[in-house]
Amino acid sequence: MEKFNLRYLKPSAFIFMCAILALALFSANKYIQYHWGVSISVFAVIGSIFGIVNSYLWNKKPFCWMYSVPDFSGRYEGTLLYEYRNEECEVVTDKMQHIKVIHQNGSDIVINSWTRLSDGQLSSKSTSIEASIFKEKDGTFSIIYNYLNEGNYELDFCPHYGTEVLKLIENGEGKHLVGKYYTERMPFQTKGKIDLKYINKDLCHEK
Repeated sequence: MEKFNLRYLKPSAFIFMCAILALALFSANKYIQYHWGVSISVFAVIGSIFGIVNSYLWNKKPFCWMYSVPDFSGRYEGTLLYEYRNEECEVVTDKMQHIKVIHQNGSDIVINSWTRLSDGQLSSKSTSIEASIFKEKDGTFSIIYNYLNEGNYELDFCPHYGTEVLKLIENGEGKHLVGKYYTERMPFQTKGKIDLKYINKDLCHEK
């Protein structure tokens, strides 16, 4: 995942936290200098603290109030309904079991995906190249991302790029991801709909 950045931090919360930390660390630095004759780099300590928060604590209280996006991370399972036009220009549709494993920190989000074939084995892996979280007009949050599917030559399944838009829906039945996707898969471009339910925090990929 990419290094620390500020794109999902609330500016006012970030400035407030930096000010509090700076005051506390400057005071602590004076005390350390007076008693032990050494000095610490306040800015280095603040950077290290935010690095830890960004990587491990961003979705936990009280740090989560500093961020403007929800926590998507976890394992989701459900269905993928796809369609394409074959050589006779006929529309072919089918439904498959679909799995997503989402890794997220305060700066970045990475989505890995598979479909489960009829014999139970997993298809080739898709991994997001660039993903962004944005807030919809209705107050919900969505992910839009481009991905690369690595392909599976044993199954005559070529590598290809695609785009997905997934909305996070939270209700009495838990968390869901619903959306659509498009690919430039050859020889037939595919598109479809995705409907997934949050399973757990297990980030183990292939099972």
